[in-house]
Amino acid sequence: MRKADDPRITLYGLLDQTREMIFKAVELELGQYGMSSPQVKVMHTLAQGNGGLTLGELATSTVRELNSISTLIARMQKKGLVKRVRRSGDDKSYVILTDKGKDIYNNTVTEQSIYLIFDALSDEEKREFAVLLQKLQSKARSLLGLDYRPPFLA
Repeated sequence: MRKADDPRITLYGLLDQTREMIFKAVELELGQYGMSSPQVKVMHTLAQGNGGLTLGELATSTVRELNSISTLIARMQKKGLVKRVRRSGDDKSYVILTDKGKDIYNNTVTEQSIYLIFDALSDEEKREFAVLLQKLQSKARSLLGLDYRPPFLA
């Protein structure tokens, strides 16, 4: 089989083009709020948890390099969207959304472009698509060693 006829390559190309178009639509929409997709991704991740996340946890959950997430958090701190806090008895620093960050995430950033695009799928198709994407994501994480912990670490 020729590489150009390989359905895996065709699927990858379709997925990549679709992701790129969705990303551009989201960036266009977020730009009007002075926000970027990575910032909103961090806000979404923080909004899901209660006690905040360390920079390392944020880097892992957003699949970004630690230095990249650190720079992003510093910019978001300057905007007053997030802050770093320490828990008593814990040396770690945790990033949490500020009240301003929560308000902007919940009430200003609409992400209507995402709704409009994904409403092309029925509820059942969305569930099926999520299962398939999680399967691909799990395989990619495994190939990249992102979830590997040496057996000698607690």
